[in-house]
Amino acid sequence: MPPFQRTKALAILATTGRMPPRTFALSAAAVYLVSFLSQFLLAEPVMARAGIVPFLVVQLLVAWTWYAVHVKRLRDAGRSTATALALTVLYLLAIALLVLAMIAANAPGQAGGVDGRPLAAIFQILLLLYLIGTILSDPNLGMFGYVILGMLAFVMLPIVIAIAFSVWTGTRPSVPAQQ
Repeated sequence: MPPFQRTKALAILATTGRMPPRTFALSAAAVYLVSFLSQFLLAEPVMARAGIVPFLVVQLLVAWTWYAVHVKRLRDAGRSTATALALTVLYLLAIALLVLAMIAANAPGQAGGVDGRPLAAIFQILLLLYLIGTILSDPNLGMFGYVILGMLAFVMLPIVIAIAFSVWTGTRPSVPAQQ
């Protein structure tokens, strides 16, 4: 790739400069799409062959790109970039917590089935089926149902906050550049 194309292609990773609302909307949508698709790197066939490293690399790239895109848009709108930094740090902490939970779930010495695999996967499937059945069948969830729904809301909250922040950032009007 010629140098001018390489520079232009990697410009989205830079935190310098400004970004108009339309470019921001397309860039943010692409970042969220890549973030969603990166979850497939946690599939068992990928994890068996490559481990967690590809997922971590993509998550670091997603976090940095999300931060860079938001910083440029906030700068274009004449706003502080501190919130984007804080949300990026929280995202990276959530990824670290996910990795630690995955390591703990696959720790040696854990009770397993006849083939030595942990019973955690069976429990997760049963829990998911129970949750879906409870939500679809009974309007009165009971204490356990409310706890599960509360935990799901707590897990989804950072995603909702990030998307709401992106929408808010994208709708700020541009300010003239200072000379």
